[in-house]
Amino acid sequence: MDALGALHDAFGLAEFRPGQREVIDAVLAGRPTVAVMPTGAGKSLCYQLPAVMTGGTGLVVSPLIALMKDQVDALAARGIPAAAITSGLTPDEQAARLDDLARGRLRLCYVAPERFKSPRFEAALAACRLDLLAIDEAHCISEWGHDFRPDYLRLGDVVARHRPPRLVALTATATPEVRRDVIAKLGMTDPAVFVRGFDRPNLRLAVQRAGGARDKGARLSRLVRERRGQPVLVYAATRKNAEAYADALLAAKVRVRPYHAGLADEVRAAVQDAFMGGTLDVIVATNAFGMGVDKRDVRAVIHADLPRSPEAYYQEAGRAGRDGLPADCILLFNHSDVKMQEFLIDTGTPTLELLRAVWRAIRSDPRCGADERRLRRALPGDPPDMAVSSAVRFLARSGFLDERDGGYEAVHGGRIDAEAAAARADIERAKLRAMVGYAYTSACRRRTILDYFGDDEGPARCGACDVCDGAAEPLAASAREHVRAALSLAASLGGRFGRTRIAAILSGEEEDRRFDELVERGALRREGKDYARDLVRALEGAGLVAASPGEYPTVSITPAGRRVLAGAEEPRLAAPAAAPPRKRRRRA
Repeated sequence: MDALGALHDAFGLAEFRPGQREVIDAVLAGRPTVAVMPTGAGKSLCYQLPAVMTGGTGLVVSPLIALMKDQVDALAARGIPAAAITSGLTPDEQAARLDDLARGRLRLCYVAPERFKSPRFEAALAACRLDLLAIDEAHCISEWGHDFRPDYLRLGDVVARHRPPRLVALTATATPEVRRDVIAKLGMTDPAVFVRGFDRPNLRLAVQRAGGARDKGARLSRLVRERRGQPVLVYAATRKNAEAYADALLAAKVRVRPYHAGLADEVRAAVQDAFMGGTLDVIVATNAFGMGVDKRDVRAVIHADLPRSPEAYYQEAGRAGRDGLPADCILLFNHSDVKMQEFLIDTGTPTLELLRAVWRAIRSDPRCGADERRLRRALPGDPPDMAVSSAVRFLARSGFLDERDGGYEAVHGGRIDAEAAAARADIERAKLRAMVGYAYTSACRRRTILDYFGDDEGPARCGACDVCDGAAEPLAASAREHVRAALSLAASLGGRFGRTRIAAILSGEEEDRRFDELVERGALRREGKDYARDLVRALEGAGLVAASPGEYPTVSITPAGRRVLAGAEEPRLAAPAAAPPRKRRRRA
């Protein structure tokens, strides 16, 4: 039977979605395959159909228990033997499903990557006829990915040990660099790589400049009210912000609840069920919400805070309009959000001293390995919670901690490579810079996203973002003069200084006397340092200046910037809003 006939017989479908047939043919042919397809494009069929057709067992690795349950239920409804082996099962249930796996009774078996640490599971897997290994959310394998997970690193050894005749790695978000890393980590030879459908034409992308928390709350209320009770997802960077934005919407008489990892499991489940069932119009969530959730009629995804990476942003924004109808993806951007994300990156990067202290604390008191609050009390200097959690994850990934019985055990000593943690932080800073560039760009936002992911399909200008449809107003004469002053200064400094120093010189707040002779000094004194800094970022997003890589980037003018400075081209960018004039204090 060919793939199209099997599609009809097993799943009741008449045709493939765009991109599915090519992936399925490559998998069936036994060629190692990497498929990068957006949320809602039908990735699951790319491993389900081959598993049904080969007659053996298809093993699916996924971090999403909710997705496992949904898929197993759907497969069972079609009479396809499937099961998920998870930690939520009773010992008897686990034993029964392991027996089904070993005896070849399952066409599809779903597990989390941690399951490969179980000798009983490995024995059952070795006994069955494994015809296919599918790795979902494959970007988690790569340290260049936005959601790297240490347990995924074991999958390369799993592939080498079991040698499945068919191997497919799937993800919705992977840059070219991440794709190369996934291929290398899984030991793929001559893989077929498919990058399809990042362009979601029904999504309108927009960025709105916003003030602080009060302004964001007001904007959120207005945006939600404009949608008259339609489902809306709001994303926040922290639990505190999620609670605050939810309170602002609640005060505006919106049916809303927050959702984050700090809430009890039963509370999160109730909130999700209410949103899926339509008794809530809005969820204000951290990135704890959304993976494996399929609500097709979300009419808007609003990021109230800047996400840390374009991958995270587009994955979350992609939860809008999965029914194919028009939907909005709106980023409320305030430059202070960048500092918040930089702080989260810094506090999430453990120092060598903290890594050593965590390992020693768990070795001295094994109870610390199962109770992070106890662990924090055992550490000197009261380190931030995020740094402690990052230290535990890093030590586990590096082999200094072994996960056992819901906790960690210190297994051996040796040299801790803290440089690897610092390298991860550099990767996250680079992704954050790319996200800031998206917020400031004067180019088509859809094209900017597609270029980031290496997707050559789609138009150069989409006509369906705030830039293409003219929402970005032409520069006023005063703004053009500001642009020329900033470009002139960048050219004069020759790429030796960063954004903060350039902004300080433009605003006249720089105290170093070396810059007194620069004609651009104080050119933006009336607008202030914050405006000057935002202008430099806008120039960066428009490609008129460029920042060097690294933790302390310096800014230099680009050839495009020199053409604007020479008057050969008009600047095209979303200029920052001018600061309101400062009120003068009355004398007593």
